[in-house]
Amino acid sequence: MFVVTYSRTVDGHRLIDGVPSVVTDVSDAMLLGEAVVAGLQRSSEGKLPARDTREFPPDADFLAWVGAPSFAHYAKGVKSVSVWAANGQGENLTSVEVTPEANGGPRKGFTPIDGEVAALHSPSAMELGQAVQAALSTATA
Repeated sequence: MFVVTYSRTVDGHRLIDGVPSVVTDVSDAMLLGEAVVAGLQRSSEGKLPARDTREFPPDADFLAWVGAPSFAHYAKGVKSVSVWAANGQGENLTSVEVTPEANGGPRKGFTPIDGEVAALHSPSAMELGQAVQAALSTATA
């Protein structure tokens, strides 16, 4: 499983920030939660430089890393969970939303599944990992 981090650029866009973390055992809630916490920390620290996304698409490095010719190829059969945090960093996260997503294919992309948001207050890495596991079971490929 990949934990993909998005960070804001200085001009306000959200782009994939570096190489994803790889979690080899999704059944290990602590390992999964720690990877998600690390991604949230990376996302909230600093800003990426501005870039022309027409000349350098935001997913180009990621697609090269996974060896996929396009995002549509990569996304086929993939489950996605969105994790959003505010008001704190790292183990001090105070407000976190974990949302399973539906894979609508190349036309619709990944969209939140209505009514399935888990709102967590000051979760531990273990609690966050468990919430992501639950969301993965609801997400559709």
